[in-house]
This record gives sequence, C-alpha cells and structure tokens, in this order.
Amino acid sequence: MASEDFRANGHGGPATRTGDIMTKNELRIYFKKQRQDFVFYNKRYEIDQLENRLGDRLLAADIMTGTIGGYAAMTSEFDPAQLLSRLRSGGHQIALPYFENRHSEMEFRLASEALERGPFSIDQPQSNNPAVKPETILVPLVAADAKGNRLGQGQGHFDRFLSETRKNGSITAIGLAWECQIAAEIPADPWDEPLDYIATPDRILEMTS
Repeated sequence: MASEDFRANGHGGPATRTGDIMTKNELRIYFKKQRQDFVFYNKRYEIDQLENRLGDRLLAADIMTGTIGGYAAMTSEFDPAQLLSRLRSGGHQIALPYFENRHSEMEFRLASEALERGPFSIDQPQSNNPAVKPETILVPLVAADAKGNRLGQGQGHFDRFLSETRKNGSITAIGLAWECQIAAEIPADPWDEPLDYIATPDRILEMTS
C-alpha cells in the first residue's frame, strides 16, 4: 500500500500544486493546509505505519552516518521520533536543536531522555548537554521540490545552520515529508540551503546538483 492509498484530504487523494505564480507565503499557507489535512484525515495507526515505512526506506538506503541531528516535531510535521529511537538503538548518537534564547542561533546538543522546554515552546536538550556537529540532519519542512529546494517555517534556522556547517565541512541534510508536501517547484532565494535528499514513505529523492 502506498501513501496515495491513505486519505490526504476530505475528498481522498493527495493534493499538490505547482506554485508557478505563488509567493513563498502563499505556498506556505497552501502546503501547511495539505499537511494538516493529511494528518487529520488519517488514523493514528495509519500515520504510525507511514512513519515506520519511511524509516525502513532510510535505514535500507544507508545514507545516514555519524551523529544524527533530528528535531522535535510540531503539529502535523513528519515526526522522526520512531526513526531516531531506531538509530539510537543502532549505535548512533542523537542530537536535537537547541536555542539559548529566541535571538540566538540554532545549535545541536546531544539529546538524553530528559528534555526541557525551549524559548520557542519546543522540547530541546538540557542546557548542560554537550554541543555537537552532526554528520547527518533530518530536516522538517512545509514543502519541497525535486531539486531539493525547501520551504520551512520562514525563520531560516536550518538554512543558517547548514550554510555555516557547509563552509567548514560536509553534512548530509535529509528532508522528511508526507508525499502531499512535494511541490512541482519551490522558488529559491540566494540564502536558501538545498537538501541532499528528501524522504517520504513512498520514495527517497536524491539531489544530483
């Protein structure tokens, strides 16, 4: 069963839109609604099945190395918690985004069982956990296209982190998405950092340029 067989909205079938004449803000509103509808109209066990399937695909692809940077999912974002647990059991260190305050840059700190509420009301590692530089990061998104262009929340945290990290070394950035979040085209600004891969429950897209 493919994710197209799951309910993507009240009328059935995943909905996508090309975005030829849509601004980033318009695309963000549109694809947030697609994401929310997809999660709302599927039962919890169906979402669990899809999360497990995406995890199976990524583990089989063998593209995640070293310390893994994840994220604490908000609302209808793809939740990587199951995948991160499997990676930890496989011997990987797991890190999550950490913010000292609402004006500080995002960094990654090793994640233990005990998390604290961060300045954006998202769970994050405790302040005394060590900062690390992940070799692989799993990236949340509102939408993405086959070129690796990503539309996020609009704050630029992941773009700035990737830009700084890529100046000094390599990192593999993997966007996690429901299939209904794949757009025909996302407009890219000079400061946007492309993804290396996009993973959905149905496929893994590798960026070649």
